[in-house]
Amino acid sequence: MNWQPFIRASWEIVMEGESRSRLFLDDELEAYLVYMVARNFRNRDFPPDVICLEFNRAKTADDFRQIGDSCLFVDAWEVRRAKLVDDDYYEKLGQAAYAYAANASRPIDELFNRIAREFTQLSRVLAGVKPALASVRSSRLAG
Repeated sequence: MNWQPFIRASWEIVMEGESRSRLFLDDELEAYLVYMVARNFRNRDFPPDVICLEFNRAKTADDFRQIGDSCLFVDAWEVRRAKLVDDDYYEKLGQAAYAYAANASRPIDELFNRIAREFTQLSRVLAGVKPALASVRSSRLAG
């Protein structure tokens, strides 16, 4: 599979998000966000309907990373958001998932620790492109 188109499109999404949110990530966090978006570009089951149930099944750093990624998307773009949860539910769950991913790695993965700490900033960058995505979606539905 050729990942280049997905990485380029994801890079454009992240750049647009940084510009609109006026939050600029360092290279490491920016790269993570680009590859996270690219990894999930064609995943129709992302995020899962009930993310908290995934937490009980998680065993590996990759499992917890995927939960954190799902929470990041839901927090930023409000897709598949549960109705009866607090506003910060996905932020807190995502932070916990990335922290678990860090601790499930040997040695402890400092990038996941950083993502747990910077979750809100990453979410705000992704949220910066939400208006653009909404206009693209509505123009496709109208046309």
